Amino acid sequence: MVGARNFARGSFDAGSLRGADTKYKELQLVEAGDLIYPKLGAWEGAFAFVDENLGHRYTSPEYCVFTICSAEAEAAYLRHLFAWEPFWRSLAANSTGTNVRRRRLQPSAFLDGSLPLPDLPEQEHIATRLDGVASMTGYLKRTRAGLARVKARILAISEVSTYPARPLGDLLRTARIPIDIQADESYRPLGVRSFGKGLIRYPSTKGDDLSKLRYFSVKPDRLVVSNIKAWEGAVAMTCVGDENLVASNRFLQWEAADPAAVDLQFLRLFFGTPLGLSLLGQASPGSADRNRTLSSQRFLELAVPLPPLRQQHHLVDLASQVEAIDAQLEQRDVVSKALLTAARNEAFAELT
Repeated sequence: MVGARNFARGSFDAGSLRGADTKYKELQLVEAGDLIYPKLGAWEGAFAFVDENLGHRYTSPEYCVFTICSAEAEAAYLRHLFAWEPFWRSLAANSTGTNVRRRRLQPSAFLDGSLPLPDLPEQEHIATRLDGVASMTGYLKRTRAGLARVKARILAISEVSTYPARPLGDLLRTARIPIDIQADESYRPLGVRSFGKGLIRYPSTKGDDLSKLRYFSVKPDRLVVSNIKAWEGAVAMTCVGDENLVASNRFLQWEAADPAAVDLQFLRLFFGTPLGLSLLGQASPGSADRNRTLSSQRFLELAVPLPPLRQQHHLVDLASQVEAIDAQLEQRDVVSKALLTAARNEAFAELT
């Protein structure tokens, strides 16, 4: 199966489907280069051209599928046009329905739309220019994907189960110092992103506007675990400058009880591995994914495979280098996407 991401973010592999597992009596065969969109997703820009490696696959009947008339339209030009937000929003405006999330764009309404279509040489000229701008985004995407594979290899080493397992209770101690929140003072609360994506440092807010939870001071070089999202890898480290933050009792804070045995950054990396996530999940009971809680006691009872400290430091150094490079590439990616948006605005605005 193949699908279309919202906000014109392209096609994707939607996995395999057994005939016995669907109630549809028939599916639609699509080829590379076809334009597809789900009727229910058009309102948020789920238009995509099927990638070369995703051709000869299927969509459900809920998708609309179109072939490009190459005698009149340059495919590369259309790819940029359908990725231009003002254009796909103009098409999505023809969706019908009273509930926003249930609005459908029927193929007849889609074909009633119009698009700026200069002659083929001009289309090719515009597409070539925009492809040049987009190439940087593509390069950054591929490079970041390569870095992710490198980091995955590093993490794979950190979860090798042949290392002696040590309970976290031997390695960590709590580092939460309670504070009294004053209603008229300002505080910056912290949060932790899932899947090892770091801390959230929220803007300052008055104490009177904070939740009625208990709050604790924050210090650098602490391992922070969200007790309600630990099961999805919400583990991070504080750093210098975070001492101006506060953390609610939803965030467990730890320091090394034995710095000669464990590098806290290594534990942060470990809990991003499949084994680490599995352990956090096992220690976070609950009846629903969004209602699972990790207690301090369950966390400290976890036993993790622990390499020698020197090897921990080495793995942390390697991962830190990869993360630093990725952070720089992420910033460049933001800039390159903004440049591509600006280039599309310039190219298409004068045609509409």
